[in-house]
Amino acid sequence: MLRRTAWVLGLTIMVSSFSLIASGLYGLYAYTRSPSPWEWHAWSIMLGVGALYMGIGAALYAVGDANIRRPWEALLATVLIWILIPLVDAIPFMLAARIPYVDAAFESVSGWTTTGLTILSGEPSSWRSVYVPLVDNIPETLKMWRSLMQWEGGLGIVILTVAVLAPPGVSAAVLYLAEGKFEKLEASFKRTSVIMGIIYVVLTAISWLLFIIAGMPPLDAAHHAMTGIATAGFSPHSESLGYYYKMGNSAVLVAGMIVMMLGAINFRDHYNVLRGNFAALRQSIELQAQILIIIFAGMFSYLVWALNPSFRQHFTLLQAIFHYVSAFATAGFQAGDLHATPDAYKLLLTILSLIGGSAFSTAGGIKVLRVLIAAKSISLEADTVIRPPGFVPKKRLSKYVVDETIVRRTLATISAFTGTYIVLVMIMALVDPQYSLGDIMLEIASAMGNVGLSTGISAASAPVSAKIILIAAMLLGRLEVISYLIVIKSLLVSR
Repeated sequence: MLRRTAWVLGLTIMVSSFSLIASGLYGLYAYTRSPSPWEWHAWSIMLGVGALYMGIGAALYAVGDANIRRPWEALLATVLIWILIPLVDAIPFMLAARIPYVDAAFESVSGWTTTGLTILSGEPSSWRSVYVPLVDNIPETLKMWRSLMQWEGGLGIVILTVAVLAPPGVSAAVLYLAEGKFEKLEASFKRTSVIMGIIYVVLTAISWLLFIIAGMPPLDAAHHAMTGIATAGFSPHSESLGYYYKMGNSAVLVAGMIVMMLGAINFRDHYNVLRGNFAALRQSIELQAQILIIIFAGMFSYLVWALNPSFRQHFTLLQAIFHYVSAFATAGFQAGDLHATPDAYKLLLTILSLIGGSAFSTAGGIKVLRVLIAAKSISLEADTVIRPPGFVPKKRLSKYVVDETIVRRTLATISAFTGTYIVLVMIMALVDPQYSLGDIMLEIASAMGNVGLSTGISAASAPVSAKIILIAAMLLGRLEVISYLIVIKSLLVSR
């Protein structure tokens, strides 16, 4: 088992080191255009550590065993990957940014899990009062690393590994399923991963063009295109897209909403569009549900905004709409101070953050499809009571057969996710009582749903306990909690 785990870790370390090496090379280019000691320090560390990680990954791959056949072994490797890669990648960031490890780990975990919460708030850290710079002021090397990391994490480290390095066969299929992807675009999982990668690149290019058309400089457009289509939310500006909105550019928020929703839509829907099969969109139950949720959330947001004078003082209607789209798409782009919003609006953002986007997308959260399956199971249960004896209910939800296995898995995932969320909210409320319950609920939902919207809790000055709780929430949410529980039980049973 150790050799098979080493093989997977080796592959993914090689893939993940791309963001370090690429950002280091870009930093070298940025240094030649605008030399500074900090830029030199940053690019040399990123490039050097990236090369070191590439060598370590190659060594593990060489001694490993590619014959992965048991799903729980692939799940174990996947869990290890999503814990180790972000925590290890925090080391070069800590050295390059000259910040404490706990803050570097927060940023790295937030990046790889495509959450988007940031610790770069331009103030002393709660750990030994070390100054943590504002994101606007960090070297270009580190800005590029943050964007590339989220772009890789959006598609999924394991999916990228299957697409780029893993040979076709049983191992590729098991790894693909372990990442939490259960649909296929083609007959093989390897081919599906490759097509997903192609679609991802195309969507990124479209997003870049949209931001440029909206008036964003090409480099900033590239940063926001990578993190937007990944529904991740990092920005080279501390005010996120609000940086442009404050300058009177409303078009950037509109472009941002389009990009965020493109990332939250099912890959199969994108695939059908690319093939010209527009008729299939009418049968996409998730897409229909997403449109309805957007409409009802918009109506609720308007009511809260219209009935609350203080809300109108801080937020325009466009800002209110932008943030609920950001929450639902789990993208995390921000254009205002959410701490100042009413609790009713924070509750809406919390619910949308927990729901998330499509099951076969870059979005986080519980996923719309699971919510629909849970609702269908309730309807089926009601039918057994109110319908006459002998009635056979229709156990279909569009193309999905809602049988007992699907319902059991869906309810188990929802229960594990929401139960963990409640526990983490209670822990933070007890450990860090200086925050309001509404702020805690939204911040934890944002972390677990891999969203990135913040009420202000995520900051360098936040207590170390709050940072650790949010790090745990991001890691647990990335694999929807249930994967960790399966691995723990498998290890206990195997003993």
